[in-house]
Amino acid sequence: MTVHDPASRRSRTSGATDDADPATLTLSIEIELGWGVHDLPGHPHLSPNGEQERRYLRKLLRAADEHGVPISFDIVGHLLLDECDGDHPGPYRPGWFDADPGTDLATDPLFYAPDVGRAVLDADVDHELCTHTFSHVLCGHEPRSVVEHELEASLALHDDLGVTVRSIVPPRHSRPPNDLLAEHGIQVARYAIPTSGGSRISRLRELTVGPHPLWNAQEVDGVVETYCTTYPSLTASSLPSGQSPTPSLFRPLPLRARKRIHGRYLRRSTERAMETGKPLHLWCHLYDLSNEHQWAVVEDYLAYLGSLPEEALTVRTMEELASPTSPLVAR
Repeated sequence: MTVHDPASRRSRTSGATDDADPATLTLSIEIELGWGVHDLPGHPHLSPNGEQERRYLRKLLRAADEHGVPISFDIVGHLLLDECDGDHPGPYRPGWFDADPGTDLATDPLFYAPDVGRAVLDADVDHELCTHTFSHVLCGHEPRSVVEHELEASLALHDDLGVTVRSIVPPRHSRPPNDLLAEHGIQVARYAIPTSGGSRISRLRELTVGPHPLWNAQEVDGVVETYCTTYPSLTASSLPSGQSPTPSLFRPLPLRARKRIHGRYLRRSTERAMETGKPLHLWCHLYDLSNEHQWAVVEDYLAYLGSLPEEALTVRTMEELASPTSPLVAR
C-alpha cells in the first residue's frame, strides 16, 4: 500500500506499474463533538466532556502512524477556538448560536477542541485537516451569504494553524454551491449518494454484508466531488455508535458475530475496489468509533491496510483527489 512518508510530504499518485495505477481508498472522519447536534435536543451519543472521543482519537492516530494510513479529518471550525464570548456576528438566523456556551476549553470541552486539531497535525502521518464549516450549518438550507461567512470564518482559523484548506465535508450531507467553494479555494467536496430502496431485508443486507457501493469521482463546476454513503461506513450500523447502544434491529445477532461481519465488510469492500479500479470512500464520525467494539474492528482494518502491497492500493486524502495527476477524476 502506498502511504505517506512521515519524514517528508510526497505524492502518492504515481502508479506502481506501467499498466495501471493502484486502487484508491479515502478515509474521512468528522470531528464535531457538541457542534454536531447543537441545533438538536440532547447528545446521548457523546461522552462527558468528550473524554472518550479524545481517547479514541489518540488511539486512532497511534494506529495510523503504526500502519502508515493517512486520514482526512474534517473539523467544525469553532472547535479550533480556545475560547469565545458566544457572540459570532454574521448573517445567521436568530437563535443559531443559542447553544454556544461562550466560555473556553477548560469549561466546555465539547464546544472547544483546539487540542484535537493540534493532535491531528502533530501526528507522524501526514493527515489532512479540512473543514466541516464553522458552526455545522446545513449548507443546502441556508442562504449563500451564510455559507460564505462560514467558509471564511473556518478557513481563517485553519490559516492561523498554517493549514490551507482544500476540501470540505458539508454537515449532514447538505450540499453547498460548488462555485462558491471554488471561489474560496475549495477543490474537493465529499457528497453522499442515497442508496436506500427495496425491502427491509435488502436494507439490512446493505448495512451489514454490503457490498459497499463504488462511485467514480468527477469534477463539477470546478470542484472534484468524491462520493460516499449516507450512513457511516467505516464503522458499523450493527454496533454501538459512540455512547449510544446498538439499534434493536441488530441485537438478536451476537456481538462477536456483528464485529466479524463488519470486519469482513471492510475487507471485501477494499478488495472490490482493487479488483474494479473504482475508488472507495469510507467515513464515520469520531464519536462513532469511540467505544471498544467499533474500535476493535477499525484497528484491525488499519492493520490490514498497512499489510497491503503498494501496487495494490493507494490511500489518498481528500485534497489529493484533486491532484492534476490523479487518474480518478472524470474532467
